[in-house]
Amino acid sequence: MMRKDMGVYTIAEVEERVGLSSALLRQWERRYGFPRPERSPGGHRLYSEADLEALQDIKRSIAEGVTPAQAVKRYLEGLTQEGPRPPEALSLELENALLQADLEAAERALSEAFRLHPLEEVVMEVISPVLRRIGDGWHLGRVTTAQEHLASTYLRGRLQELLKLMGGSLGPVVVVSTLPGEQHELGGLITALFLRRAGYQVFYLGPDTPLQDLHGFVQRVEARAVVLSAVQAASLESLPHGALADLAPVVVVGGRAAEGLPGLVERLGARYLGNDPRKLADNLARVLEERGLW
Repeated sequence: MMRKDMGVYTIAEVEERVGLSSALLRQWERRYGFPRPERSPGGHRLYSEADLEALQDIKRSIAEGVTPAQAVKRYLEGLTQEGPRPPEALSLELENALLQADLEAAERALSEAFRLHPLEEVVMEVISPVLRRIGDGWHLGRVTTAQEHLASTYLRGRLQELLKLMGGSLGPVVVVSTLPGEQHELGGLITALFLRRAGYQVFYLGPDTPLQDLHGFVQRVEARAVVLSAVQAASLESLPHGALADLAPVVVVGGRAAEGLPGLVERLGARYLGNDPRKLADNLARVLEERGLW
């Protein structure tokens, strides 16, 4: 089932479904900051089902004699009577809902987050802190395995939906996975999402891909780079010297373990480019350009 907060309709489809012209929608966006559509990798506006419903409400108000400016203002005030809640508050609400196995409440918190904040902010300041806190709680025994699995499965599904909606692109091909033996894939999934959003052609393979299989896949798709996630230090320490050097023209390893062992990452034949997925796309672009690969 399609989520109401996901941008899936083009501006032409909104014009056809709602009966408001493309020019008017762009004008409202400039004047009133609404609607605030997502952007595809190619820069095209993408409107959600929630946007369509809001536009229908505004259109009905205008038909009743309310001016467009008043109708849009009335709608926005209805959303923010107490002010938009910050990402930190939504993150805590999402965490509590998942720990209580209340998926409807979790869906409401995420929908509100996507409606009020940019996608990058939602991923990094709402979803990522939940994963970190629940993971830490599990290690300390405050969160059960069942609770951790439910939260991870739910959020993995939401991130995979976002990755799918990003569509294709024309940038360099990048393969994303984890080091062999790693089962913590959510960091890699977030990385794949941000790289695809930045215009790379991304193949996300999930966790624990054997290096031999990874090498064969990279050759098949002619990837310029491989990005691997390493949470556990043992995943790095168990590999022989230079084990990653021939996987692809550029091999990048990130994650908690790589942050703590950047020297070991280099000895394995890879690079550590930091752990902020918002910066990785630019950092990787510089490396590819230096190597004449972009």
